[in-house]
Formats: sequence, C-alpha cells, structure tokens
Amino acid sequence: MYIPKQGDIVYLSFDPSVGHEIRKRRPALIVSKDEFNHLTGFCLACPITSTQRPFGTYVNIVSPGEVKGDIVTHQLRSMDYTKRDIQFVEHVDPTTWAKTLAVVRQFI
Repeated sequence: MYIPKQGDIVYLSFDPSVGHEIRKRRPALIVSKDEFNHLTGFCLACPITSTQRPFGTYVNIVSPGEVKGDIVTHQLRSMDYTKRDIQFVEHVDPTTWAKTLAVVRQFI
C-alpha cells in the first residue's frame, strides 16, 4: 500500500463531508510528516480546488504539473488514507510548498 509523503499531491475521497466542507474525490496536498503518516495510517491533507477565490488561505500551485488549481489550506483535514482510496499523482514544487506552509502556520 502507498504511504503518502509530505509534499505529495494525491487523489483521495473527501466524502462524507458536512456543511461547507469540500466534497468528492479530488487532489490534495499532504502536509503531515512521513513518520506520522507511516505510524498512524492517517495524514493531514489540504484539498485542491479549481475554483479560485480571493482569500488569503488559498495558495495557487505555482508550477503545475498534472494538477492545477488552488490549495485550500483552511480545510486542512486529518484523514485515514487507508480508507480514502489514495493515489499518488506528483510532488508539489518547492515554491508552492513554502507558500502553503507559511499560510498554514498563520492559523495553527
């Protein structure tokens, strides 16, 4: 089984969701450390959306590869990746990674 690594962009299911939480299978950025992911079977993931919004918590992927869009940092979620049909896509570029961490650090 694939174990996500920090900085990986993956596809996984965000269902079930409630209220205004992002839904459905979509790309996400893994922000948790590799050791945490391996030991717990969980990961911390920020969903990625194609909907652009003028909020400071949305981080545009600077050097898009296969996945394009904005990382929705304020919807960071702890997820059991073993039950969410996770699939590796690519690794995020260093500039986007640095911007994402800077935003997340503002609210944790």
